[in-house]
Amino acid sequence: MRSRIIRIAVLIALVGIIYLYGDNQRSFPTPLEAIYHETEDKEWIAVKEVFSSSKVNNHADYFYITKSDNIVAVQLSKGLFGWRFDSFITGGLNINHKISEPINGYTRAGDLVFGLATEQVDRIEVNNIQAILIPLDFYIQSKEIKGKKLWYVHIKTNTGEIFGIRAYDKSNKKLYDNP
Repeated sequence: MRSRIIRIAVLIALVGIIYLYGDNQRSFPTPLEAIYHETEDKEWIAVKEVFSSSKVNNHADYFYITKSDNIVAVQLSKGLFGWRFDSFITGGLNINHKISEPINGYTRAGDLVFGLATEQVDRIEVNNIQAILIPLDFYIQSKEIKGKKLWYVHIKTNTGEIFGIRAYDKSNKKLYDNP
């Protein structure tokens, strides 16, 4: 009986060591190091410029532009040994494409929704939750980008559930309504 307990304890310790070793190998001191490591061999999502981030507790969202000028969102988490890459989200949002409506589509993965908006947009709500707006020309100097904004929000919905997006200008006039 005693030898059986010892074998089980050794097995549990071995599994724990293997897990911790793997976690250590996937972790990096900073979120940027985790992003660059994850994308270094993938040309289609290679980083051209990281332009925005937000960190809350042990989770971080970063946005960057690929070499083909598409916007990519990266979600990371901080573990025992540092920052780990969780996922990246692409959706064909190109910063150089002309935007004909106040909101030009959006991309969604999990609870993160993001898209592009025009200069007139001052506020965006998704299911009555205010999105964060980031002026792209603050980070990236280009004639095609002038006035464009990235918007994003974390929203918990069921997969496939439709949600309402509304955009307003500075005078609170509704510019876009997609219920």
